[in-house]
Amino acid sequence: MSLQWGRLCRLTIQINKDAPEALDLSDFHIYFHISQPTTEAPKAAELYIYNMSKETMDLLCGIDDQKIEGQVILEAGYEDSGLEIIFKGKVFQYRRGRDNQTDTWLCILAQSGDAAKNNAIINQCVPAGTSVEETKNILLKGYEEAGLQLGESPQLSDQKLIRGRVLFGSLDTNMKQFSKDNDLAYSLSDDEIHMRVIDKYTIEPVQILNPQTGVIGMPQLTSEGLNITCLLNPKLKCGGRVQVDMTNMQTEAYDINYGGQMVDQPYKNPNLATGADGMFIICSIERTGDNRGNDWHDSLVCIAVGGTVPKSGVSITGVAG
Repeated sequence: MSLQWGRLCRLTIQINKDAPEALDLSDFHIYFHISQPTTEAPKAAELYIYNMSKETMDLLCGIDDQKIEGQVILEAGYEDSGLEIIFKGKVFQYRRGRDNQTDTWLCILAQSGDAAKNNAIINQCVPAGTSVEETKNILLKGYEEAGLQLGESPQLSDQKLIRGRVLFGSLDTNMKQFSKDNDLAYSLSDDEIHMRVIDKYTIEPVQILNPQTGVIGMPQLTSEGLNITCLLNPKLKCGGRVQVDMTNMQTEAYDINYGGQMVDQPYKNPNLATGADGMFIICSIERTGDNRGNDWHDSLVCIAVGGTVPKSGVSITGVAG
């Protein structure tokens, strides 16, 4: 891993959704919070740009703040390793405000893939003899036609459908059911759709997490998974692997209430919920950064490779305020 100092941040926002011109706002004071949920909700970002002129605000978001759907690209990194995209999506809302008499801000809410999730429909008959892999490709093509790029996806079974089926209605509803039937997880991130087997990992290189590479505090094993906070690292991706130094790992108390006993223990017991090699799969990422302040970190929720998978899922579902 690179040495994590000399922070870099670049924010570009498209002026009009149908034109290529964009504003580079990197010289302004920028605060951001990005959420990568484990559910199928789109990746979301909340961005604050401070002390822009009224003319620049009006150019970007219109006098009535209704010039939405322009592309937002946020990059972050370090001087020795360069910038990498940590968010790419479309403007959902603009709003203006101030912290005090002198400091004003423009807040941008943006999402990645929300139009495809909310609006895309499918109406197609899948005949008997179609394989599971071919059905997956039909669904992914629907997302591609809705404007998303195709990311990584696993090779599925060539088992044939005994009977035909109809894919009708919301594309996202059909994808949810297909994923549930085949033990898959999918995510909408950076204007791409990614899919993986629910307890498997992507081909991203393993990232080492220990105090020397940026871990902040101590990892905490909970019924939701292993919670880790570290310095912001753009190479951390949902579905990717991290190798965690578990020397100082903390555990939660077991539930001692009647009816709850033995229910949470498999998820809080290090012998069951972690591996000897400290290898984990990232299930969710929240990123917080301030190019002129102290905030510059990632909050991860992970499950062990080959360990007990939490049944309750992770509670991160959107952008925090």
